[in-house]
Amino acid sequence: MRKILALALTVVLFALPQVLAVGTSIQLLGVAWNHNPSVYIALQKGVDPRFKSIMVLALDAWINSLNTKVGGQVFSYTLLTSVTKTQPADITITLKKNWGNVLGSTSISSSGATITSVKVALATYNAMGLPLDGGDVFTIAAHELGHAWGLGHATDDGVPPQDLMSPYFDFTASNNVFVQPSGLDIKAVLAIYGNNGFLLPNPNPGGTVYP
Repeated sequence: MRKILALALTVVLFALPQVLAVGTSIQLLGVAWNHNPSVYIALQKGVDPRFKSIMVLALDAWINSLNTKVGGQVFSYTLLTSVTKTQPADITITLKKNWGNVLGSTSISSSGATITSVKVALATYNAMGLPLDGGDVFTIAAHELGHAWGLGHATDDGVPPQDLMSPYFDFTASNNVFVQPSGLDIKAVLAIYGNNGFLLPNPNPGGTVYP
């Protein structure tokens, strides 16, 4: 059975006072990779080329955090320089110059519980037509890549949110901060794949929420 899950990062402009909170659980989408994925990064016309290197930083943030947690080189990805219709990437990241109110979205195709492909789209300008800084783009990319691993959103309703997988993002106040995957994010991914990652032939997507 083939299905497609569509996810979008919601733009929310926060108002004072600010109340800090940390996500206590993360939704699991019930799908998982059965191998380390290949990745292709595409830039639409007019997108600053430097954002491609920021995508690599976002990918590495997840991989390094996961491997540090399991104590080995279990998780990885292959960065492709080109793709074809017959040999596409597992994950395609498309950077757009402007996308209205949407900052990022992820579409997941799967066969049963196994992810077959992921398409991530990211804006590099905000809804007001102003360019996002590197920290904004990194954080949005890292959030969407969390979906690509099989994570949904965290139950983090703080202002500002303290978890990468929060469904909320304030692009007016990031001050070029590169938000890294939290301990909760990493534990949720490992709840899907286990400490041995793809060494198991069929990773178990687990339940619908972690913990």
